[in-house]
Amino acid sequence: MTKGIASVCVTHPAVEAIGRCKVCNKPFCGACRVQGPTGNFCSQACKEKHEAYVQRAQQLEERKPSFFKGSTFRRWVKRGVILVVVLLIVSVVAAFMDYDIPLIGGFGRWVRNLTGR
Repeated sequence: MTKGIASVCVTHPAVEAIGRCKVCNKPFCGACRVQGPTGNFCSQACKEKHEAYVQRAQQLEERKPSFFKGSTFRRWVKRGVILVVVLLIVSVVAAFMDYDIPLIGGFGRWVRNLTGR
């Protein structure tokens, strides 16, 4: 426990607490401590509550549509946006330097008309 702030076990008031439950934050002693894969708990009930919570969170994560998972869709959207930005920059530069690029020439002519060049 933290120095200077002594607390006692919620079940054994005569015994100093060694930690606090991950679920309910109650202090517990070494005899009451229930260890789990994700931490220490004051009781088996709190451990089971936390394990059920972790399991539900994992199920929700698995149920997410693949559209939102780290994915190919996002990667292709980013690539598309980058491609459009690069084409816009190239066409604006080409318009100001009086180059005619066949694939984006229409946009270059539109930029020249806007700028009066």
